[in-house]
Amino acid sequence: MSRCISMALACVALSMAATVSADEGDVARQAVRADAWISSDADGNEAQKLALGWDVAHRDLQHWWGVKIEHARFAGEGWSDTQQRAYLSGAGEWGGWLWTGDVGSNGRDLLGRASIHSQDARRKELFVERDVLETRAGVENDWVQTFAGAAIDLPLGDRASATLLAGLQDFGTGSNLRTHLRGNLVGVIAPEQGLSLQLRTRYFHDSDPYEADYFSPGWYGEALGVVGWRRFVGGYQWRALAGVGRQRSAGDDWKRARMLQVGLETPRWKDAWLRIDAGYTDTPVLTDAGAGSYAYRYLQVQGVVAF
Repeated sequence: MSRCISMALACVALSMAATVSADEGDVARQAVRADAWISSDADGNEAQKLALGWDVAHRDLQHWWGVKIEHARFAGEGWSDTQQRAYLSGAGEWGGWLWTGDVGSNGRDLLGRASIHSQDARRKELFVERDVLETRAGVENDWVQTFAGAAIDLPLGDRASATLLAGLQDFGTGSNLRTHLRGNLVGVIAPEQGLSLQLRTRYFHDSDPYEADYFSPGWYGEALGVVGWRRFVGGYQWRALAGVGRQRSAGDDWKRARMLQVGLETPRWKDAWLRIDAGYTDTPVLTDAGAGSYAYRYLQVQGVVAF
């Protein structure tokens, strides 16, 4: 699977180069972009990724290409590691589908992400992600995880829709292959206020449970009832999601599951744009005493200024 992922990311890089050749004469502007990601969990593990990019050619927020450098730091109790990364990044359109991607390396491994999706009501998406496994053993042993899958949106009338996702994840640790299945059902209850009710479910199965130091219990299932809110105020988009439900994994009983997400997106004034996202979720984690409580928090800030 990892070899197929590497080939897919290489194809993305070639597509970016083709886009450059096709659009270079039509695009006069450039842009600077910044991206910061900070996350932590209940075990004391932390991940920090700070990136700065330069768009060599920038037509708009959906059509651009450039380069990006990233400083990544992973740390926990008694350990830490840093990496310097470089990427070729871009976004564009191919056959009516929109795509975006980063293809690069930390000096040892091929890393990156790519996605492409249709623009019709039944939005179809293909995606792939490849990054370091963010655990102590993952960083020390240079394990790289890859995740690839597909998703589709299904309209269910004027106020309801469903999203289905299936994917495969390889952790680079040996023989474990994780199968992902997710399904979301969304119903808008107050369009004027931007309120919706959602049912979010996910399930995964590990072919080789408890292989390394990441949570891999054999199988895991979760169902959440979620209240969503999205409003535009003065051109600013505000978002919030809050959910509660139940979760269970192999060898464990049902437990409470919770999640919270908030976000803000500024107006796209002359292609200057800022987005902030933060969230919290609890899911079990593998500890010396078995599966215990867990908390995962993250903050992401993204910004682009064209000139």
